[in-house]
Amino acid sequence: MDGLAEDRSVADMPAVDVLVVDDHAVVRAGCRRLLEPPLGRFRVVEAADGPSALALVERDPPALVILDLNLPGSPTGLDLVRQLVALGPPVLVFSMHEAPSVVARCLEAGVRGYLCKSDDPAVMAGAAETVLEGRLWLDHRMACAVAALGPGRPQRDVDAPLPEREGEIMRLLAETAELDSVARRLGISYKTLANTLVRLRNRYGVRRTADLVRIAVRQLDETLPG
Repeated sequence: MDGLAEDRSVADMPAVDVLVVDDHAVVRAGCRRLLEPPLGRFRVVEAADGPSALALVERDPPALVILDLNLPGSPTGLDLVRQLVALGPPVLVFSMHEAPSVVARCLEAGVRGYLCKSDDPAVMAGAAETVLEGRLWLDHRMACAVAALGPGRPQRDVDAPLPEREGEIMRLLAETAELDSVARRLGISYKTLANTLVRLRNRYGVRRTADLVRIAVRQLDETLPG
């Protein structure tokens, strides 16, 4: 009975347009299932890149934007966050980046909430509702981690140039993704490579080397001529 009552309450609430911006169709489809009835009360509009998202918001502003940080095209990352915030709708970031410094920079840029892609999917609709109510959404663990950075503490800039060796490792990861091959081509030990990968994962706020490879491929694509 409680479940039926909850479904009716969602159905009775006015529908709200939300723009989901992610370059992976399967992620957008998953968001749609989590946000549209019966789990949520939203009408989902989709965009796969930054320029498309900006065009949609300028033409028909949604009540909320749910945004991945790693998108093809330009602008990307925090530049896109700032442009969307300037257009008016609240922005809820939905990202694989879990570094508190990345979250802090997004909050400074004006986002109203931050969801990690490793979070429980069941929280998405509630996070969206919280942001729509004008409140900040951040889970307790991440809120504590961001607070621990302290006021005025310098934040790591994931867009800043990498040291030469780390940049070369990212380039080779994009080309091969085989760690033995990367170590051999650089003439370094596997242990040295593994230690550098730990620093790179921390920098980009990801847990797995596979996620690091994805970032490396995207960075390489962005340097290629159009």
